[in-house]
Amino acid sequence: MRTGLPTIALILTLASVAPAAAIDVPQTRQEFVQAVAAGRGATAVETIRSEQPFQSVYALLQEKARTCLDVTVHRTAYVGYTERSSSDYNPTVRRVGKGRAEFTLQVIHTPRGVGHTPPPGGLYVMAADLRSAAGGRTEIVLYRPTMGFKKIVASLKRWLDGEPAPCPKIK
Repeated sequence: MRTGLPTIALILTLASVAPAAAIDVPQTRQEFVQAVAAGRGATAVETIRSEQPFQSVYALLQEKARTCLDVTVHRTAYVGYTERSSSDYNPTVRRVGKGRAEFTLQVIHTPRGVGHTPPPGGLYVMAADLRSAAGGRTEIVLYRPTMGFKKIVASLKRWLDGEPAPCPKIK
């Protein structure tokens, strides 16, 4: 009966790993947007109407994404030993048609978490669809997390409204 204990330990180990391996991580921007729109996880969809023209919002977002969000954050902690980690933020702003654009923010965490395979460019954190609206305005649909990233979301909302707010402190 001594061989039963290692077998039980193996089964318990595999059972605890299976849920982590089953985490569904969006591999494309489209999958991320669909998951947020379906209400998966701690996420929200928000519509923002800016009084600013599309070109102004697009130019400001492009500048702020490049200067504020395209960063790598390095951390060191002592937890009985010295642990080093980093997060590499990768924003993308691109036109997808006349009067239409997309914003995407991805992050690569190092070391990588167990149980998921991130897409190229990192895990999807947020996205926004921008489009020119009547009266020289811009309409934005923001797909965002409801937990964490509050400073980034607050700054992003101000930029999307055409306000040149300062860069958020990213930790």
